[in-house]
Amino acid sequence: MTKTFKSQLALLSLVLLFLGACEKEYSYTLPPKDPPKTSQPTTTLEAAFNTAGLGTINAAYWKTANYLQVSAKDLSKNLLYGDGGLNLTGTFNGLAGFSKGNDPKLTLKAAYDADYLYILAEWNDTTVDISDKTFFFNGNLDPLKSSESNVGWTSQRNSDKLSFAFDVNGATGASGTFASTGCQASCHGTGATAVMTPNSGTVDIWNWSLATSNPLGYAHDLVSTSSGMNADAGGPLAARNTDGTTYRSGAKYEWDGTAQTVTLPSGATTLLDPTFYLLNKTPMVGDIHDGETVYAAVCEHCHGPNGIGGEYSAINGIGSNKKSRSAYKTAMADVGDMGGYWGPLSATQKDDIVTFLRGISGAPGYYLIQPTPGTSTADITVVSNVTPTQIANAMAVSTNKHQKYQVLIKRKLKTNNADDIQFDLLTKKEYVFGVALMDNDGRNHIGSLKETLTFK
Repeated sequence: MTKTFKSQLALLSLVLLFLGACEKEYSYTLPPKDPPKTSQPTTTLEAAFNTAGLGTINAAYWKTANYLQVSAKDLSKNLLYGDGGLNLTGTFNGLAGFSKGNDPKLTLKAAYDADYLYILAEWNDTTVDISDKTFFFNGNLDPLKSSESNVGWTSQRNSDKLSFAFDVNGATGASGTFASTGCQASCHGTGATAVMTPNSGTVDIWNWSLATSNPLGYAHDLVSTSSGMNADAGGPLAARNTDGTTYRSGAKYEWDGTAQTVTLPSGATTLLDPTFYLLNKTPMVGDIHDGETVYAAVCEHCHGPNGIGGEYSAINGIGSNKKSRSAYKTAMADVGDMGGYWGPLSATQKDDIVTFLRGISGAPGYYLIQPTPGTSTADITVVSNVTPTQIANAMAVSTNKHQKYQVLIKRKLKTNNADDIQFDLLTKKEYVFGVALMDNDGRNHIGSLKETLTFK
């Protein structure tokens, strides 16, 4: 082996050794994966920009979106309704009465795209309250108003509700400006005389009701000024089912027997159960007082006073509204052992009896009105986790399996309607609002007077 070859071999060995050392020292290791994104609490309601998948409750975005945990407080309590308004105040004691005293744990999430704002509200409520001021004839007494008569027509039961309030143009009240005190600025008066109206300016109210807006796929869009609170231009989503103006006026309409098909904002259709909702209506005929007299003479000995407590089945129940009047009368005629009682009655007496049975079972306090798309009253659409089928199941069992509400609100950033707040992100990124919850109530509510919606 020559000297030159040995030198070359030694040099090659050094190169190989160096390369091996470099490979060991500079070997590439993949960086650790980022942890999966999870929802985080925030101090304001942060609306993040997103371009897809916001319009359903189960969309992927909502599973990881940050949230505002609302510390609910008593906003109003110990308020009662006027004469004839019985058992309408489930939130009378505020937080102590809401959902049997359980913490609602209200959380809000938000997002927006090029055209719309989306707000997802979730809160605990273990009861389902679907009726709103249902008309009852000889209904229950109210423990909070035990001295008030329950004889004749009264209005009973109330709905679960969620409400948002936004300032439109510098509303002020006795407490100060909306910007400084939140929705307290839209309250005028105190105690039993308190109303949701500011001293000056305009407040935009978004009110979701399980009874009167949810079945149509909307939230009530209301405008509050010093002259009162009314539905936005285009008319209300529901109207009182009565000729009169008091809680004792009684029902004017009943279901007409035709399928109650509703076209939702999404374009899909749904069928409303007349057990709970009144959309397709006809005047309620029959004299309820005469019906009470005929019932006492013909039916009471078998079915008991007011349809309960007799030796036969109770006929005072929520299912009374499930049949049209003609179907109701046919069903009674088909009951074998009733032939001797029902058959001899005149047509007028039969109508009177049906009206009485409607009254003791509860006639809807409101009828629904499908809004005209494009009008201001149709600005706020909703999707919720509560369907008529779920409600029927919950009402049918003694132990209510309902645990919480999920309500997704969708509204245009800019509607260009004078009775609405406009979210102009080129000039403003933060908006003060108030939020309220009601459990079987409409006057007493819990929630937060002042929160901030921040567009990110």
